[in-house]
Amino acid sequence: VKGMSKSKQRLRHLPPSAVPVTMADLQAGLGASPQANVDFRSAVAAYHDLPPQACYLASSGRTVLYTLLKGLAAEREGRRQVIMPAYTCPVLPKVALDLNLEPVYVDIWPETTRYKQDQLSALIGEQTLAIFLVHPFGIPLPVDDVIEAVRRTGAALIEDAAQAMGARWAERPVGLAGDFGLFSLGPGKPLSTGGGGIVITGQEQNRAALARWWAELPPSSGFSSTQAWMRQAAFQLAFHPRGWWAATRVGLQRMGNQEASWGYTVRDLSSSQAEIGRALLPRLDEINGRRKETATRVARAVNNSTSLQTLVVEQEAQPIYLRLPLLAESESRREQLFEQMWAAGIGAGRMYEKTLPEIFSPESQTYYPGATDFAQRLLTLPTHYHVSEDDIERMETILADF
Repeated sequence: VKGMSKSKQRLRHLPPSAVPVTMADLQAGLGASPQANVDFRSAVAAYHDLPPQACYLASSGRTVLYTLLKGLAAEREGRRQVIMPAYTCPVLPKVALDLNLEPVYVDIWPETTRYKQDQLSALIGEQTLAIFLVHPFGIPLPVDDVIEAVRRTGAALIEDAAQAMGARWAERPVGLAGDFGLFSLGPGKPLSTGGGGIVITGQEQNRAALARWWAELPPSSGFSSTQAWMRQAAFQLAFHPRGWWAATRVGLQRMGNQEASWGYTVRDLSSSQAEIGRALLPRLDEINGRRKETATRVARAVNNSTSLQTLVVEQEAQPIYLRLPLLAESESRREQLFEQMWAAGIGAGRMYEKTLPEIFSPESQTYYPGATDFAQRLLTLPTHYHVSEDDIERMETILADF
């Protein structure tokens, strides 16, 4: 493969995703003031053209999810079911189960990851507490059909935009159409502070509820702020191509697949993370623009392929492509492509290799063919700022010959 030996000589391997946190950003985190959280919260709200009271922060995206579902469950007694795609991040059912809620899975169309609408409509009822609409890989999905189904039952619609901060649908930022929008600030997300989460609401009637629920969230300590800063600094080393080369040699890239890594601490975002986030936020559109440019270029290499396809993107969608998702014609072909990319120093990813029912309900007899097909055929390619011209050319060569 073109450039392979050169990559090996440089001891370089692209991570699946990365965020350009600079030394200046890290220094800002070290000097964070007690006002940092208030300032970052206001900045995120302003980015979405919202007032500060429409936005809240937490120590992780999982903590945001936990606090939100806990508040909803307390105020909507009798509703215990949380509807989600049969293929998405395992954190969603994990947090729901932590709150003794019942995850309900709906199959998806693999070409788009949209819900199979007939199944969704059949499963929504008086027991439904919330429905998740996931915008995967930074690709916005249409909300109207889901909103229509939700409004009939009084459930809450939560847009999971953990991978999509900065993406837009019909010129409007994702996360505002439903009742609540969630963003993650974890490693490799569009805007990363090494951990953290954000909830926003575009619906004025939901702001008082967010204020009540977040009033109970414990504050972050100075010690946890220092820990968070050190974690972010470590992530910047690990997510550099040379650091990632070393990490892959000892298997650290598989840590996120372990259930032990799914834990979370219920508390507010630390001041160091908030300050780093505030420093990064003005560059978010520029960072996302580079991701989209890289993804667009690499995707052209599969335009005429019979072995690979890109996801269908709706005309109104303005994706950011946190990663470029591809579907191989079969699982075996996916594995062949993975091995070729890996050998060339490209951090291709399989994401979640099982459906949620396979992970959390292995005894279930219900089959989700779309989600299963997607899990078996999906491979993602990196789009981030570490991707060089040489990396793009190597990806294009592999894809063109595949």
